Amino acid sequence: MNRQDEEDRLERKRIAELADQWRSLAGALPFWTQERDGDEIVLRNQFGDELLVTLHGRWAQHFAQYLGALQKTAGCALAELLWTIGGHGDSVQIRRQARELLRAMLLEEPRPPGRQR
Repeated sequence: MNRQDEEDRLERKRIAELADQWRSLAGALPFWTQERDGDEIVLRNQFGDELLVTLHGRWAQHFAQYLGALQKTAGCALAELLWTIGGHGDSVQIRRQARELLRAMLLEEPRPPGRQR
């Protein structure tokens, strides 16, 4: 194994380790809902109606959109993509998981049942 191969291997290993850390972080979050309450946007635990956070001010809508895109399901999909990039899959798997992440972030329409890419 040459020096570049070893550096690539170590980099993939580190990416996979960081993916595990991200998976732990994202997996610990609750699922939530967003509601507009006047000028505020309220995020509540989906299974218990517990108040999680209230967003207000000129950036509230942007933060709500960002948090909506990077909710628990998307966070876990990102961890899986990073883990695959970290040496646990090939380019086909990486592209498939990237598309799954984009769908989880609601940036791409879900595929019709039975249709594969």
